[in-house]
Amino acid sequence: MTQQDLQENASRWQQLIASGSLAAQQQPEPAIYASWLRCRTLMKPTVWKAPHRALGATFHSICQRKDDFITLGQAALEDAWEYMEQRHCVLMILDESGCTLWQCGDQQTRQQLAELGFVPGAYWAEGDIGTNAPALAALEGHPIQVYGTEHVRQALHSWSFCAAPVYDNSGRQRGTLALGCGLAHVSASDLSLILAIAREIGNALNADGLLAESNRHLNQLNGLLDSVDDGVMAWDHRGHLQYLNQRAAAMLKLHEQQSQGKPLTQLLTLPALLNRAIEQRQSLQHVEVTFENHGQFISALLTLKPIPDGEHCSFIALLHPLERLHQYVSSQIGRVSHSFEQMPSGTQEMRRLIRYGQQAAKGSHPILLCGEEGVGKELISQAIHNASERAAGPYIALNCQLLPEEQGLKALLGSGASAEEAGQLSRFELANGGTLYLEQIEYLSPEMQSALLQILKTGVVMRINSSHLIPVNVRIIASSSANLPLLVQQNRFRRQLFYSLQAFEIQIPPLRQRLSDIPQLVQHHLRSLEQHFQCRFRIDEQVITQLELYLWPGNDLELKGVIERAAMICQGHHIQLPDLPAHLLSQQPLLESESQPELPLLTLTEMERQAIIRAANVSHGQLNEMAPLLGISRTTLWRKIKQLQIDIRQFKQRF
Repeated sequence: MTQQDLQENASRWQQLIASGSLAAQQQPEPAIYASWLRCRTLMKPTVWKAPHRALGATFHSICQRKDDFITLGQAALEDAWEYMEQRHCVLMILDESGCTLWQCGDQQTRQQLAELGFVPGAYWAEGDIGTNAPALAALEGHPIQVYGTEHVRQALHSWSFCAAPVYDNSGRQRGTLALGCGLAHVSASDLSLILAIAREIGNALNADGLLAESNRHLNQLNGLLDSVDDGVMAWDHRGHLQYLNQRAAAMLKLHEQQSQGKPLTQLLTLPALLNRAIEQRQSLQHVEVTFENHGQFISALLTLKPIPDGEHCSFIALLHPLERLHQYVSSQIGRVSHSFEQMPSGTQEMRRLIRYGQQAAKGSHPILLCGEEGVGKELISQAIHNASERAAGPYIALNCQLLPEEQGLKALLGSGASAEEAGQLSRFELANGGTLYLEQIEYLSPEMQSALLQILKTGVVMRINSSHLIPVNVRIIASSSANLPLLVQQNRFRRQLFYSLQAFEIQIPPLRQRLSDIPQLVQHHLRSLEQHFQCRFRIDEQVITQLELYLWPGNDLELKGVIERAAMICQGHHIQLPDLPAHLLSQQPLLESESQPELPLLTLTEMERQAIIRAANVSHGQLNEMAPLLGISRTTLWRKIKQLQIDIRQFKQRF
């Protein structure tokens, strides 16, 4: 700016004082003109008053709050000052309120500024010292230069100041950098220089902020990983252990700090399944594996996550304790609710049954439940479990008839992990600490009978394809609808296994021998249905009477089905006699009054016909179920149906 420009600025300022405004062509740049308008009524240009200054503890507190900004600014401004060829200028760091935090530069120039009051702690406030670059840069949010007579105060007319704000990565203004010098020492690059330094410091603040945030997140992550119940370990593409939390170190018998950085294969013998997954960069989800550490075998549930990085691949592994898996499985599938209190006790037989069951619940020996199909053997086993000291443990039920012929032993005993597949828990491990209910035990193959007998004797399980012995604490409750002594005589069931199970045998009577229990059973089934349908059912006494006249070849299970059917089709939640199945209404009553007329005798053919119809009603026309009820083969049954011209399809459509 020339001397003529300075004189024009002074003239414009005088005109602004006199008239209160300037014509558009006479106005300086907008930011400076706006500052002039604000200062016009606040101060006299000829009077100079030293700026306000923060002192003592106040200034110390400000510097502490801006410590990171000052540290980065000092380094950048000192580096810049070294390459400025000892110019007569001063470089300053100010906070966002305009307080001078630090200075460096030419000593003589600093002394001249100090005479004006610009020392550390001094505020560059527009309301005190008029138009100035640091205040405008902070206000406008961009770099600005105020030169000579652009300052309102005449004491600053011989000075030029450039200032640029500094922002962090969140866009927040952290402070201002300024360069000041006499007019004789102004350089055309001053504004560009201070802008470049401000950007450099802003970038450094961003980097430090990101680093601090990363460290904070890393500390949080480490704290989180150390607090989880699972073991966590990570290794790089070379197989060197990079991270091991406390839980993993304890599980694998490793030192948490000394193990890091070492090859994983030097610390542990890895399972074949894990080695294969690492080679093929495959993930694993909750597979059971066994590590070896100095002769100790350590079983765990493993989840493996590959982390690809170009040609390389690192891995993160989670080690889940097997005990927690067993607890989780038990909590999901091993809870039953039936109890002895829910069982009807209207007959002496049922009271005897309940008493025996309660006595059996006090021990830990195997129990054998015998009775016809449908009498509620599994409900008895559940009641025994819930009345025992194992009630808090799992209850696992297994239907032996459904075990696959080829893989039945594996399904029962589980299998060890191999390179191709993960390990499989045995039913005994799932039921550990609780009860294993084996339904229809007569269907166990000879191999499974031998395995079960061995477990009953030793209390340990050896999985298929494994040499590890796994101790188990399981109570066995078995049930059968077959004549087990006959099967023993026929060498179809192991004698020693039968004797082991027979240590506490409970015979469950069929429903036809405890007809007085029917009212209580009916009410129990209706209460369950009421909870499901959110309503109240009523049932006529005639219905109960009719139910007590039936033989119930399907026992309790058949009764439950009849009640559910009646509840579904009845009107207004009122169960009446017509709501019962036709075969219950048309059958010959079990008890007849003396006043009833004597019924005519039936021919053998008609008796066969009625027997087949009755069996068809009970089994809904299923020939596979009808034949055993009638005691004949399926072929014979089919031939008689044809001879008697019975339409079996009508019974399949009743329900």
